[in-house]
Amino acid sequence: MKLRVFLSLFIVTLLFFASARISFAHTQSMGYSAVYVKGNVIDYELFLDQRDMLVHFDDNKDNNLENEELASQKESIESFIRKDLRIDVDSKPLTMEFLSMNVAKKGSIKGVMLQLKLTADEAIEQFNLHYNLVFEDAPIHTSVLLVHSGEFFHQDIIDINKKDVQIAIAQPGIGSVLWKYFVLGIEHILIGYDHLLFLLALVLIASRFKDALKIVTAFTIAHSITLFLVASGRIQVIPSWVEALIALSICYVAVENIFVQKAKWRWLLTALFGLIHGMGFAGALAETGLPKDNLIGTLLMFNLGVETGQLMVLCLLLPLLLWLRRFPWYRKMMISTSCLIFVLAFYWLLQRLQ
Repeated sequence: MKLRVFLSLFIVTLLFFASARISFAHTQSMGYSAVYVKGNVIDYELFLDQRDMLVHFDDNKDNNLENEELASQKESIESFIRKDLRIDVDSKPLTMEFLSMNVAKKGSIKGVMLQLKLTADEAIEQFNLHYNLVFEDAPIHTSVLLVHSGEFFHQDIIDINKKDVQIAIAQPGIGSVLWKYFVLGIEHILIGYDHLLFLLALVLIASRFKDALKIVTAFTIAHSITLFLVASGRIQVIPSWVEALIALSICYVAVENIFVQKAKWRWLLTALFGLIHGMGFAGALAETGLPKDNLIGTLLMFNLGVETGQLMVLCLLLPLLLWLRRFPWYRKMMISTSCLIFVLAFYWLLQRLQ
């Protein structure tokens, strides 16, 4: 009895902190910095969360930015960017040219996309990026930094404690590029709380390792198909709808856990929902960009990284769940856990439909 109470409290606490962390992640300020270095030119795609821009540029005070508002305040916005964003080469700041400025969406986040161009006197081999945007108003702001130059790829996170990033461009071998995408795949699944919660909901009902293996295999095959189709541009999807469908898939599995006691046909359901989750993986991969000269290899390594991260989690989770099945109260605990999973996933669904 004590063990049952302890495990129930542990799972409730775990889900509570997961919910709190994800809710925080959705309310914090997020930006993207995609830097493309070509010879002596840097093309910079800067995305800022609308919430960071409203403080200074919501001209009509309706808590929503439109292209007309951006156009009417073009000079002020440019001054705002120039003040706290700079790229130095050999300790000399590069001249910044503003090419375009539009309201855009990055996944489910609405914001402002700015296209910048910076030019050096000679081919750029290394540079320093100074990024101090919006920290004064949003200290928890972070910006995902992606640097591309030929086969060179670098990923980093800019935050209030890391405003300066030094980049030395070195063209890596193909092995180094593939390894980076393999690690990227592992990182994506380990921080993909919705995907992990989906896996937990799927295997909660499994009574044998064989059943769990079927479920995981079906999920792997299905999401690999749509990952390739979307990432290679063969099919187009709307990211916000994909994210909402992922949340809906978690809700459905959680409800099914409450009414179904056997996992005999769970693998078929998993294959269907796996197609949707693969589109989500492809969306995350698209944020980093894909090398066109080795698209297949990159996709395979990213997918292999996703599977490796998935197996790492399942190797820890499955033995525990199969051991807990020995206790007569497991069914009640599974139903309680599924209810909590449903509540959390339903909250995500409402949030993403907005």
